[in-house]
Amino acid sequence: MEREEFKILAKSMKAVYAQPTFLPDQDAFNVWYALLKDLPYELASMAIQKHMMTEKFPPTIADIRSKAFEMMEKPVEEMSELEAWAIVRKAIGRSGYYSEEEFEKLPEACRIAVGSPANLREWALMDSDEVATVEQSHFIRNYRAAVKRMAEDKKLPPAFRERIAESRQKYTALNSRDRQEIEKKSEEEEPKKEERHSEMSEEIRRKLDELLRGIRT
Repeated sequence: MEREEFKILAKSMKAVYAQPTFLPDQDAFNVWYALLKDLPYELASMAIQKHMMTEKFPPTIADIRSKAFEMMEKPVEEMSELEAWAIVRKAIGRSGYYSEEEFEKLPEACRIAVGSPANLREWALMDSDEVATVEQSHFIRNYRAAVKRMAEDKKLPPAFRERIAESRQKYTALNSRDRQEIEKKSEEEEPKKEERHSEMSEEIRRKLDELLRGIRT
């Protein structure tokens, strides 16, 4: 939408909502335009008209974006939670060796709910009954939140969505790296624990031998 087109929409809104606090100055106009300019003019116009016909109070930027989204978008994910889990369950079956590949094949909402390829691999190594109960429950809760978040993200300008996606990718990468470092540290410490356990056993054995010699004498 061009700036001149938004001026037309702003004038129409101020004609209906005459409160002096609504779009009161050029700064307010600039902010509104910056956050709505990615919408096509016709779509923004229809969203504003719909608001005028159904709402008593002036719209917010979020109101206009929501109404525009409702008119042009289908549901983000049409799969039920159990259908999504069935797809993930199938991926788990091959994730002992191919977790990265299986994770990339999942629908976006499923990937968000699963979290990372490392989680798929971990579930593949777990007891199947625990996966079918505890992890299924966790996944369904995360999937429900993921679908809701994706629906909200769709209402945002594309450039802003890209920034959010980049931030999430960085967070996921850091989280995965931290997990790998913790696992590596744990593997390195395990032999040391076994070595200390062995040393303690030798010391206990020596003391027992000394005690037995004392009893015999």
